[in-house]
Amino acid sequence: MSLSADYAFTQGSLQDYADCARRFELRYIKRLRYPAPEVKQALEFERRMRQGNRFHKLVQQHVNGTPADLLGRSLDDDPDLARWWDNYLNGDLDSLPAQRHAEITLQAPLGGQRLVAKYDLLALEPGGAAVIVDWKTGERVPARQALQWRLQTVVYRYVLAQAGAHLYRGPIPPERIRMDYVYVAQGTQRHSFEYSAAQLAADEARLLEMIQAIGAAAAFPLTEELRRCKFCMYRAFCDRGEAGDLRDFEFDEEVEGDEAIDLDFDQIAEIEF
Repeated sequence: MSLSADYAFTQGSLQDYADCARRFELRYIKRLRYPAPEVKQALEFERRMRQGNRFHKLVQQHVNGTPADLLGRSLDDDPDLARWWDNYLNGDLDSLPAQRHAEITLQAPLGGQRLVAKYDLLALEPGGAAVIVDWKTGERVPARQALQWRLQTVVYRYVLAQAGAHLYRGPIPPERIRMDYVYVAQGTQRHSFEYSAAQLAADEARLLEMIQAIGAAAAFPLTEELRRCKFCMYRAFCDRGEAGDLRDFEFDEEVEGDEAIDLDFDQIAEIEF
């Protein structure tokens, strides 16, 4: 394996490896350009991506102090986005801890590598709760069990526990951490996941095993789950058929490979290596 010296693992890259080792190789080692659209309806997919990114920027501005009514005035051109915005504002924000950080990136060392997480929102109360909020604009809500096993859930809670002390004014007990997925296209529907010291240890073992397996890999085999290939941008390299339908796509505008995070290590909060 040959990753660049400044490479950092993310939930997105690890999820790619878990879904298909060959996809990881093509995307992060060979760094090939995307040869195919993820879905048949490419233009609609791109529109939804822009729409989701716009929503996240609105939330960031709101968390940073811009009045909600002022931000809402810019949404007359997009009824869906206006509906998401209303759902966001009615989503029990007052129950979150008052110390809030939007679009913040943390990193932690693991197995001699960097593990990076970029959060939509961290809401903290030193000595109290440490809440991760991840806004989702997709129409489909995954099953809770699938979310619990997803690498985003694993990486985000683990990195906060390991690298969030400077925000919390001391080490964060895992039992104080909670991660909320909030589906703004579905009202205020959410899935929440608590944490524990036992889960942190299990997550560390899982992540370390993955990172070590990638480092030792002599080959990166194709997934045997052909359904994953329908929504893979690299399927043309593997002769794995046509793109899937947008209606069957579990939409997530935050598909997060290395190219989706600006890895300026001088600006990323971290614990010492």
